[in-house]
Amino acid sequence: MKLIKKLTAFTLIELLVVISIIAILASLALPAITGALARGQMSQSLSNMKQLHLVAQQIALDGQTAGDTNLAWPGDLPTKTWAAWATIVTNGYMTAIDLAKMCSAPSVTANSNTVVASTPGSNRAVVLYGVSDTNDSAVVLFSTSNFTNVATLAAPLATAKPYGNKGVVIFRKGGDGSILQSSQSTNTNFLGGSTVCSNL
Repeated sequence: MKLIKKLTAFTLIELLVVISIIAILASLALPAITGALARGQMSQSLSNMKQLHLVAQQIALDGQTAGDTNLAWPGDLPTKTWAAWATIVTNGYMTAIDLAKMCSAPSVTANSNTVVASTPGSNRAVVLYGVSDTNDSAVVLFSTSNFTNVATLAAPLATAKPYGNKGVVIFRKGGDGSILQSSQSTNTNFLGGSTVCSNL
């Protein structure tokens, strides 16, 4: 006697149920994946700010050692602008190409030809603050440009580059940095106290 094999297959209903379950699981995982991607990108910005901090610290140290008032913390320079500071940086401390890399982030690509005289948000992702030698180590020296209103400590807008309201990156004069959630960016305890220098 010959055995007849019975063929079994998924029905259309079973297949649709499996596809819908996969779609639901994917939609639940997507926010976590995009959040992890944004945090990873902000970690890269934090690393870039560390490099810029080392340059700022070296410039100030060279100025103190040589007695040159043209080499100082950004708030102590004769001309207190991003362009003045970036010109010093690109004259022996870092190439314009490297400075452009440090000032780039998702949706903001700094151009090495214009990064010296650029404005934050559109041409660079990094904001420099007018920190002086007299400021303590907790004062913010750099931030991402989506930290748009440091004076009134307003939360970043969803449309602000580079990270919108997903979070902001700050780096302090003392050499430590933080990745802050949008709600934390309005809290002076996270920002290093009540001293807020104007951006350059």
